[in-house]
Amino acid sequence: MRAEGGRRPGERTGLQQGGVDADGPQWPVALMLIGLFGIIILFHTIGQRTLVSFTEFFRWFALFAFGGNLLPKRWCAAALRMDRLEWLWFNLLAVGPLLTGACLVVNFSFHGPVQHMLVKQGSTFDLHAYWLEHRALPPHLPWPADLGEDPAKDRRAMATARQGDEVYGLAEGALGYIVIVSREEVPALPRPGRVPGN
Repeated sequence: MRAEGGRRPGERTGLQQGGVDADGPQWPVALMLIGLFGIIILFHTIGQRTLVSFTEFFRWFALFAFGGNLLPKRWCAAALRMDRLEWLWFNLLAVGPLLTGACLVVNFSFHGPVQHMLVKQGSTFDLHAYWLEHRALPPHLPWPADLGEDPAKDRRAMATARQGDEVYGLAEGALGYIVIVSREEVPALPRPGRVPGN
């Protein structure tokens, strides 16, 4: 027996199905947007201050983004009412970026003691780009973290520097990747007989 309009009882129209889909949970879409824009912002901020190769960075991303697809569907995808394709996109655009970004933040925020070094390359030098190309720190000299407190140490440090050189503060992050904690230009050289801070 057919109902009015020639449809069997229980049949759904495309309009009804669209209404059901629209009423589904919206948090996966929100997480995907947050993950996508979040990883772009973190990559251009904290990522540029973390000495990690692009290859290794994308390996971590791939692990987090595709690892969830190896889990049995009934554990995650079915529990979240997603089909395989939705689960793939959710991992790629939400889980992967969010976990990768969280690792960047943890590595940068929780680091060991900061060591300062003087790089005699001028203010246009890019330490991150140099490290990516050479996989090593550039030639550098130690620099006192307490500049201005010990006149004798200040004189020795300033004797090796010229105005425009850069002083970097580096530390080992919580996950083992070196981070650039600070970057500042060498202050103006003092007049003979004077030391900064005196």
